[in-house]
Amino acid sequence: MLNQTIVRVGVRYGVLCGVACFVILMALYLMGFNPFGDAGRWSYLPLPIFIFLGLKYFKGFHDAEVGFWKGMRVNMSITFYTALCTAMLIYLMIYMVGPEIIQQHVAELRALLDESREAQIKLLGERNFEEAYKGLDTLSPSMLATHDFLSRILVGMVFSVVAAIFFRK
Repeated sequence: MLNQTIVRVGVRYGVLCGVACFVILMALYLMGFNPFGDAGRWSYLPLPIFIFLGLKYFKGFHDAEVGFWKGMRVNMSITFYTALCTAMLIYLMIYMVGPEIIQQHVAELRALLDESREAQIKLLGERNFEEAYKGLDTLSPSMLATHDFLSRILVGMVFSVVAAIFFRK
């Protein structure tokens, strides 16, 4: 059953968090870092903050007796809207900036794969490694946005469990 209060809190805090994550990604790009590489992990910093703030708001103004599952629903709503908003903004950013941002990311990934070539071949096998290396040429804006969406959902799930345990009745 759909609880409009949970959706409203999720939209409010999720979109704000998504914009904050995107601002961090844009700042990284403007400073010359690859926002989709290791430096992009800094954009996950607002996620636990907004999850805790959103659940605290929900508990304080809507339901003081929040149980674990209701807390998880609120947190997953915030996580979903954060991931959705950030992925859409990343998709738009890639189209606005142009293909050079993807080419920069592919060049960094190729350098990383070349650096650890022997270990990757030992782990994956020669054929799979070559397929992965050639697959970098087909990297698209939608693939980067989808990867960001899924990774934010997974990270948000971890923080959602922690926050739901922390704020339960």
